[in-house]
Amino acid sequence: MLKPARMEKIAVVGLREERQKVVSILYDLGAIQIEPLSKSSQVYLRAELEADDARGVSQELLRIRSLKAALPPTVVEEKRGFGSFAEVMRTSKSIDIDDEVSRLKQSQDQLSLRLDELKNRTELVTNLSFINGDLSILDLESATSFFGLLPAKSYQQFLSSVAPMQGVMPYSSGTDPVRLVVVVPKADLEKFGAIVQKADLRLQPIPPMTGRPADVLVALGEEKRLKEAELVETNAQLRALSEKHYGILSVVEEQLSIEAKKLEVLNNFGFTDNTFVLEGWVPSRRLPEFKEILTSHASSSTFFTIEQDTKPPTLMETPKRLKFFESFIRFYQVPLSNEVDPTIIFAFAFPVFFGMMLGDVGYAVAILLISIWIIRRVNHPDRKTVIPLALRSFASKILKPAQFRKLATAMILGCIVGIVMGFLVNAYFGFQLNQYLFTYLNANLHAGLPSDGTFIDPLSTRGLKTLLLYSGYIGLFMVSFGLVLGMLNGYWMQERKHIVGKLGWLFEAWGIALIGLTMLHHGTIVPTSNPLGGVYIGMAVVGLALIAYGEGPQSLVELPTIVSHMISYTRLLGILLASFVLAYVIDKEAVGTSAAPGLMLGGIGFAIGGVVLLVAGHMFNLVLGILEPGIQGARLIYVEHFSKYLHGGGRLFTPFKGSRTHTTSELELMDKKVPEPVPSGG
Repeated sequence: MLKPARMEKIAVVGLREERQKVVSILYDLGAIQIEPLSKSSQVYLRAELEADDARGVSQELLRIRSLKAALPPTVVEEKRGFGSFAEVMRTSKSIDIDDEVSRLKQSQDQLSLRLDELKNRTELVTNLSFINGDLSILDLESATSFFGLLPAKSYQQFLSSVAPMQGVMPYSSGTDPVRLVVVVPKADLEKFGAIVQKADLRLQPIPPMTGRPADVLVALGEEKRLKEAELVETNAQLRALSEKHYGILSVVEEQLSIEAKKLEVLNNFGFTDNTFVLEGWVPSRRLPEFKEILTSHASSSTFFTIEQDTKPPTLMETPKRLKFFESFIRFYQVPLSNEVDPTIIFAFAFPVFFGMMLGDVGYAVAILLISIWIIRRVNHPDRKTVIPLALRSFASKILKPAQFRKLATAMILGCIVGIVMGFLVNAYFGFQLNQYLFTYLNANLHAGLPSDGTFIDPLSTRGLKTLLLYSGYIGLFMVSFGLVLGMLNGYWMQERKHIVGKLGWLFEAWGIALIGLTMLHHGTIVPTSNPLGGVYIGMAVVGLALIAYGEGPQSLVELPTIVSHMISYTRLLGILLASFVLAYVIDKEAVGTSAAPGLMLGGIGFAIGGVVLLVAGHMFNLVLGILEPGIQGARLIYVEHFSKYLHGGGRLFTPFKGSRTHTTSELELMDKKVPEPVPSGG
């Protein structure tokens, strides 16, 4: 797990007529990353494009997707396999519902459009009900009629603007808003339009209508009922088509998508008159399976390993439950195939660092619940939510839903550590609560727990020194572990000087750390007084020599870096202390103590202010509790740890494969084929 899977470069050779079958096997096997042919092979081979097949698949796939999009979705329980490319195309072409679907969709669109028009027309006529007469009086050859709802103030301004226009005749009803009908001579339309645009008014033309408003509303209502009935019938016919064909459309769409990928990958093949050749990378552990399946189902094909100067792709093999942490590594660097894969290290270190810096049971539980909510929200996006649309849109611009889920999952593990750390320092949104439980346990069970409920008090001198020392030890361990992994990389890459250089840095780190610890405890490093001091100095000197030999004298200028990286881990304490103190101050000002009452104990006005301070202050600290431990925890791993061994620059292993939901693997179909019985002798 600390090293990516070993890869082998292989070449597959087979008869030309079996190329489609081999591609199907490779797709369902999902074990090979197919590469363009090497230059040495291109001299003897030629590329051939399956242009006609690719064009046919693309056109058929577009047709099937259009039909599927036009039909209402239904639950697809159908699953089917296809034995050949020709069978897929035959099945696809047999779905002959294009004309019927087109007719029904056109009818559906026209009916929906007409119903929208009727809705708008009904609303307009309802507003024109103040006209006591036939609406045909508004349909004039020499003039155009308009309607609008205007605020009283805008209406007065409008009247004053059109007053100089002699032919314009306004009719109105109501006070605020004013229902306005205005008749404008066609010769004055341009001038009238300029007035309306300048006043920023919304007026709509009144279409030709005959009859009194009440009679027109009755006619519109009757037409609306007829059109709705027609639309219901059309939708029912579309649902019937969907129930009959949606399943097979889904099956064919999936298989055609797979066939398109197969035809695309054929561009990387090389051909002679009778054979084909392909090259690619396969994980070493899958070579026996690859050989067995290929030879059993494509007897004319064989493969052999080939030497290759290019670096293999990287297959990161992380346990399934921790696989989501791979995205955090890819965000930084994809490791090379022959160096340490740090995913497992990140998976353990990040939650520990996050929880140590969070260090409060209340905040940890709150973030835990938020993380669970995020995961449920991402997994079920159709559920209702109280989160405003603007906030959701802003969040979607920062991270994709899948990235939010991975981040939330990582924080869940960190929150568990945060709960443990908060229990040790006795922090519950800054309040101290352990003592109530410990008093009971000590009195009834003689548990011998601290009477003040605190195992480590970050604000006490002793607690501060202890936490500072622990964070320093963590820094020394992480830097040392990174250097050891750097030596392991050097061994795998067969770079002896690289190993020597990393060993020198390891000696240097421990020499400096031991000298610093001796002086911190007021000891001496003079060899005559303290022989161990001489050993520590010797380690530092030997480290300098090994660094100069392994990485060159110029690398000694990086000496302050090794010290700063170890000291950098003291931010574990710094961020914990900042959050702890801020929570304590918020609680003290809002609630107070027995000696100094806070705002909440100073009358109704102060009590409200205290509640606001308590809620707003802890929400602010909660946000910091998500951002600071998350950012700084990742930084300590990326910068101070990964820099000791991770070169990066690799490319991910992307095997030729895809998921199947509605279709059966062609390998399964091949396995189910029963051999024809051999005729018995005469």
